[in-house]
Amino acid sequence: MSDQFQNLFTPIRIKNVDIRNRIVSTGHGTGLGENKIPGQPIIDYHVERAKGGCGLIVVEIAGVHKSTAAPLIGWDERLIPEYRKLTDAVHEHGAKISLQVGHIGRQRFFGRRLNWAPSPMPYQFYDTIGLTPKEVEIEDIKEVVEGWGRAAHITRESGFDGVEIHSLYGNYFLGAFVSPYSNKRNDEYGGSLENRMRVIYEVMDSVRKNVGDDYMVGLQLNGDDLTSGGLGPNEYKEIASLIDQRKQIDYIVVKAGTYWVPNMVIPDMQHPLGLWVPYSSGIKEVTKNAVIIAVGRINDPVFAEKVLADGHADMTGMTRAQIADPELANKTREGRLEDIRPCVACNDGCWGNIYGARFGCVHNTAAANERKLGIGTLNPADKIKNVMVIGGGPGGLKAAKIAALRGHKVSLYEKRDQFGGQVRFAAKGAGRGELEGIIRHLSIQVEKMNIETHLDTEVTPEMVKESNPDAVIVATGSIPRRKSFTGIPSFDPDIQDPVGSEQSNVLTSLDLLENEAETGRKVIVADDGEGNWKAVSIAELLFDRGKDVELVTPLEFARDLTAERRIPVLKRFLKKGIKITPYTMIREIKDKTVVLYNIYSRQETIVEDVDNVVLAYFHQANDALYFDLKGKVKELYRIGDCMAPRMIGDAIREGEKIARLL
Repeated sequence: MSDQFQNLFTPIRIKNVDIRNRIVSTGHGTGLGENKIPGQPIIDYHVERAKGGCGLIVVEIAGVHKSTAAPLIGWDERLIPEYRKLTDAVHEHGAKISLQVGHIGRQRFFGRRLNWAPSPMPYQFYDTIGLTPKEVEIEDIKEVVEGWGRAAHITRESGFDGVEIHSLYGNYFLGAFVSPYSNKRNDEYGGSLENRMRVIYEVMDSVRKNVGDDYMVGLQLNGDDLTSGGLGPNEYKEIASLIDQRKQIDYIVVKAGTYWVPNMVIPDMQHPLGLWVPYSSGIKEVTKNAVIIAVGRINDPVFAEKVLADGHADMTGMTRAQIADPELANKTREGRLEDIRPCVACNDGCWGNIYGARFGCVHNTAAANERKLGIGTLNPADKIKNVMVIGGGPGGLKAAKIAALRGHKVSLYEKRDQFGGQVRFAAKGAGRGELEGIIRHLSIQVEKMNIETHLDTEVTPEMVKESNPDAVIVATGSIPRRKSFTGIPSFDPDIQDPVGSEQSNVLTSLDLLENEAETGRKVIVADDGEGNWKAVSIAELLFDRGKDVELVTPLEFARDLTAERRIPVLKRFLKKGIKITPYTMIREIKDKTVVLYNIYSRQETIVEDVDNVVLAYFHQANDALYFDLKGKVKELYRIGDCMAPRMIGDAIREGEKIARLL
C-alpha cells in the first residue's frame, strides 16, 4: 500500500474494538431480512463486504419494540442464535460489526398500522404522506426506553462488536423528540432543549446499563434537519456536545435531513460529493470523546482519504460505494483504483428498488445475490468457445467481460466509434453526468482483457456467418419511437399517434443527444408515459441552453422517479420557470403549430410558433439482426434493450447471466 491512503488504512480502536481501517459500511435498509429475521441473504450480503476489506459494518435497524415496523426484530432473545450466525461469518473475514437498534417512530415502510410519535403529526415517508400517529404516553416512552436496553443486551449476546442507537436523524422516534418541528409536547419531554433531550439520555442510560461500560456504543445524529421549523447546524453542535460530555457514546455517524426532504436523506447524483461532510466537521470541533464518522456521497477512496487528512472526521462511511463494489477497500489497498466499480448515485438499484422490488445495484449484479454471483463464484468454462458479442453498450460490455473471464475467446463489435451505447447519451442530460462512470469502468475492464474489439463496425448476418462463432450475444439496444406506444387506454384519444411526427422539426431524444441536432428557441419536449429521466433531463438541458421549454407528459411530473430523485429536479424546474404540462399529450403537429390535449378531459390547447418538438418517447427493441440470425447460428442470445427496452441494470444483469451460462 502506498502512502496515498495512509489515513484511510490506519487502524483505529473504538472502546475495546480494534478496527483494521477507517472504511465503514453504515446501517442501511436492504430488505434482505426474512420475515424480519436475519437469514442467509443478509449474512451473505454483509460477509461480501467483510471479504472485500471493509473495516466496520453496521447492520440495518432492528426494532426495540413491537410498535415499530423496523426491518429486523431486535426485542426477541430467541433470535440470538440467528444473529450469531451473522456475526461469526463477518468476523471470519476480519471485519467488525455493529447492529442498529431503534424505533422508527411515526415513519412506516408498508401497510397501515398505528405508529408512535412524540406528537400526532402525520408521517412523511418517501413518496407518501399518511396516517396520524399516536402521541405516546409516559408509560409508552418508558416501555420503549426499556426496549432499547433489552435490544442492546441481545446485540451484545449475539456477538456484535457494538450497538448503534438509531436514531437522532430522519425524524424517526428520537429525532422527532429532539426537533421542535415534530415535538409539540407540553410535558417533561417537550418544550426546552433539556426536556426534548430527556428521552435521548434515558435511552443512552438504558443501553449502557445493559451492555456495560466496556462495550462499543454508537449513535446516528443529524447535522441539520434541513426542514422548516427544525434544528440547524448550531443546534446540533450543541446537542452533540451535550451527548459527548456524558462519555456514553463511542462513535457518532453524522447525517442530515428528514423525510420532508427525502432527496437529502438519500442524496443522488444531483447532489455534490461529500455534501454532509461540513456537518461532521462541525460536530468534530465540539466533541472530544466520540469518534466521528462522515457520510454522504463519499464514493471514492481518494476523496475519503482527503476527508480524513483534512480532519473533518475520524472514519468515512462509504456505503453505496460498497454496494457497488464490496471489494473497494481491498482494491484501494492494492492500488487497483481503476478496477473499482464506482457508485454513480443513480439510486436506481439500491434505494429505488428496496420498496416494491429487490434491493441491488445497477452495475453490481451480485448485490443481494452474493451466494450465486459474489466473490469466488465465477467458474472457468467447461468448453472454450468463440463468442461474438454484438453491441458495446453496458450489457454487451458486461457479457464480453464475464465471458472472457471464464476463458472464452471473445470478439466485441460496436457500430459507433465509442463503447457505451445509449448510456453515453443519457449522461449528457442535465444532472446525469455521473452515468459515464458505469461505461468508463466497463470499458477499462474490457480493454485490460484479451478481448478482440471492433469499433465503427456494424455487424451484418453475412459477417456472422463468415466468423462462424460458437455463440452470439446480440446487444444492439433500442431505437426511439416517433409514435406513442403507451398501451394505456386513458392516454388514447380518437387519434392515438400525433399527426406530423415525421416533420423535419420533430426530433427524437437521440437526434438531440447523439446527433447533437440544433433546436430553435421555442421547444416542446414530450413524454408519452415513460415518466423517467429521459424527458426531464432533456427539457432542463435545453432550458439551460437558453431555450423556451415546455414539458408535456401524460403523468404527474417524472412519476417513475422515486422521491429523492424527483424532488431536486422538480425544484429546479419550478425555480427556473420551465413550464410543466401534466396529463397531456400531442394530438397534432402542423408546421410550427402543436395541438395538445388533456388525456382525461380531452380538452385541446393550441401552441403556436413552436420551433421544435422533441419526442422523448418509449423506445422499441432494435432486434432485426437477432431475428435475421435466429436458427442460423449455433447458440444465439439477446440481452438488454434488444429484448425489451428497460433500464441500465437490466442490460448489465442479463449480460452477466448469459455469459455465465456459456
